[in-house]
Amino acid sequence: MKIAADKNILFAKEAFSTLGDVKLFDQDEIINENIRDFDVLIIRSATKVDENLLSGTKIKFVGSAVIGTDHINAKYLEENDVGFSSAIGCNSRSVAEYVLTSIYTFCEKNQLSPKNMTVGIIGTGNIGGLVAKILKKLGIKTILNDPILEKRGISGFSSLDYLAQNSDIISVHVPLTTTGEYKTQNFLDDNFFKKLKRDALFIQTSRGSVCDEIALSKIRNCVIDVWANEPNINVELAKNSIFHTPHIAGHSFDGKINGTKIIYEACCKYFSLTKKFDFESEVFAKIENEIIEYKNNICDILLKCCPIDDDSRNFEKLFCEENVAERKTIFKNLRQNYRKRLEFSHYTIKNVPKNFAEDLKILGFSVS
Repeated sequence: MKIAADKNILFAKEAFSTLGDVKLFDQDEIINENIRDFDVLIIRSATKVDENLLSGTKIKFVGSAVIGTDHINAKYLEENDVGFSSAIGCNSRSVAEYVLTSIYTFCEKNQLSPKNMTVGIIGTGNIGGLVAKILKKLGIKTILNDPILEKRGISGFSSLDYLAQNSDIISVHVPLTTTGEYKTQNFLDDNFFKKLKRDALFIQTSRGSVCDEIALSKIRNCVIDVWANEPNINVELAKNSIFHTPHIAGHSFDGKINGTKIIYEACCKYFSLTKKFDFESEVFAKIENEIIEYKNNICDILLKCCPIDDDSRNFEKLFCEENVAERKTIFKNLRQNYRKRLEFSHYTIKNVPKNFAEDLKILGFSVS
């Protein structure tokens, strides 16, 4: 079996080599003429999978090492008997930690207590549900909006208008959909943003096109990780945001490995092959935990582990570049060469005051 894989997918070669011959490609090299003789294609969200890419190829299975599927023409795959798996849930923890870091940092900078905030969460699937669960354990009030789950008879949800008007912080976690009853493309528009509290914080780690970016640029406080028209991002919107990062909220080391693991196992299942690569022993067991000393506050700990402040400063290289092509290149490079960010579970915090120990444990840290 011949396998074509994006070279930026961690451990793709090591894992998939147990199933066949692997050739790694730059993302820009994954085009029809280069993959014609391959049986399996392993990609990320930057590769659009449709008839243009797959027509005339031998591809029988596509694995996408990310949670989103808006880059996949599912109808074409189904009509042509091509198997598919995305990596649903692979980076939920990573995105949740980015959101939590944003909340604590915003509160610290504005001398606010997270415990006194009301956080609105739009979309309560893998990521939004996890954020809500952690916030509840921390004693932070939440307002939840998820009309799809509400229609299924699940209780505890509020209207989008109520959420907008009563939340101090809002975080959005919905997929990008362009049709249907629950179409999300630009569903957060000027009408929505006008209803927000004057100093509310809006955190965008969903998909860029779920927001009307012109409307979003008018609010005072926002943290933005995803952008419409990536990699050609709205620079003026970025300049107006508190933190701005190149679609890396879900790019923890753990999240990337989970993505590879999920599609590797799906590929094995599709072809009825035995799993021969053990991610637990070959990867996760070899990660060394790190020790951090508690000095000032929880915010400082979070920023050491999820440095959205440093990532934002790196992102600002885009601000000085007027050439669109160069800006695109900078965005791609920042994303592809992102730091090795470990999730909170790999850190032990020592010398923690007793009144903060439980919160750090809830956030995912070990405490000594």
